[in-house]
Amino acid sequence: MPRLRLFFFIGRYYMRYFLVIFIALELFFVGIDSLQYADNFAESANLVVLFFAYDFMYAVNFTLPISLLLAMAICYLTLIKSSQYTALLALGYSRRRLLRPVLLLSLALTCLYIGLNATPFAYAREKVATFFKDSSSTPTKDLFVKYNQSYVFFGTINSLAQANNVRVFEVNKDEKKLESFIQAKKAYFENDVWVLQEAKTQVLPRSWNLGNAGIASSTKDRLPILEKFNPKVLDSFAQANPSISIIDALDSLSLLRSQKISTDKARSILYSLILVPLFVPFVAIIIGYYTPSLARYTNLYLLGFCFIIFALLVWGLFFALSQFAITDIIYPEIAVPVPIAILASVAIGYYARLNKKAD
Repeated sequence: MPRLRLFFFIGRYYMRYFLVIFIALELFFVGIDSLQYADNFAESANLVVLFFAYDFMYAVNFTLPISLLLAMAICYLTLIKSSQYTALLALGYSRRRLLRPVLLLSLALTCLYIGLNATPFAYAREKVATFFKDSSSTPTKDLFVKYNQSYVFFGTINSLAQANNVRVFEVNKDEKKLESFIQAKKAYFENDVWVLQEAKTQVLPRSWNLGNAGIASSTKDRLPILEKFNPKVLDSFAQANPSISIIDALDSLSLLRSQKISTDKARSILYSLILVPLFVPFVAIIIGYYTPSLARYTNLYLLGFCFIIFALLVWGLFFALSQFAITDIIYPEIAVPVPIAILASVAIGYYARLNKKAD
């Protein structure tokens, strides 16, 4: 059997089980979620359909990794039970070659998922909340940010990139004193900058001695501030667990570094979007290593149960660590990259010894 035919033979089994498990988990997730919001559905059928579409996309974050691993466990156990795995080994195919189709397919789907997180797909959770009568997007409140030598306070920021009660405090770089104070009742985000409407500026005098010039006041119809501070960047400041794409997270990271502000949350978000999904192929290697060549060597039902529990535990561990990092409970590099590196080292070690394993 040529290599390509072997790839399609095993890959067909794997993808078949993957699609069944993935669709089942997606329907279960969306069904439970729809019951939660059933009383608040919009009257428009189009909005209900859009809700299910966005909820389906949001559920992918949870169902895809576990579906890939469960499909691999069931695929292997099915091949062993039917003696096809044993027959392929008897024909001279190595364990590595038999693992390769599953490994490459799971890696390809994982990379596709990571790529989707760089697109508006990452904002599916936000979209879900907009399809209910009584749910208006909760505005961000009382946000205070630093930009160059200015400190900006936003009373509220809504989902339409509009802000209320904005105040800007400009500080002298050398003397560390307040130079001016700007306030505006309304602002909006346009062309990569926040624009204050009817901004009132008060410039403080350098000297407060009697007889010197006093406070100078002026009003501008439009006053641009905070270049490149788009609402998603501000969300990364304000929300404990913001919905943000890889592109916006990279923009946040670059901006925070330029302003010499802590980048812990931005780094944590990037690690959770890019590194955490990569645990899937590493766990697949470990499962492949402990897969027996003959059904009589072990209890397949018990082994399948152990594989499922192991996959769920690893997925839960990395999900929890990424959330701990985003909420500043654990340092980002310790929470995600270090465990991923340990798992990768263990998986590479197992992969190197895979062909030498004796059942």
